[in-house]
Amino acid sequence: MAPQRRPLYELMAGKQEWMVILPDKKDALADRMKVRPDHLAALKPSVESGFWVMGGASLDEPVKEGEGPKINGSVMMAVAESKDEVLEKIKADVYYTSGVWDVEKIQIFPFKSS
Repeated sequence: MAPQRRPLYELMAGKQEWMVILPDKKDALADRMKVRPDHLAALKPSVESGFWVMGGASLDEPVKEGEGPKINGSVMMAVAESKDEVLEKIKADVYYTSGVWDVEKIQIFPFKSS
């Protein structure tokens, strides 16, 4: 049974939504897949606490039947007090520490979901 998530308005008190775009380095797919289980396991506590509220792989094109996704990075949404808090979480992620994400191209910006 999946953990029950708290409503977003409960998580938002004194916090801001942040959209995070994390492009992969060129030809990083093999490295990404090698550390993916560690990435997902490490995210779990931050998802359960409501820090990360959405995330997934960004793609070069829509998935075609019979083919794997052509992953080019990650997109995530955080609920945090500051951009620095989000960046701190990103820098602790195995995709960051193992060189999957192109750290020079990471974008973090305030976001407002409807």
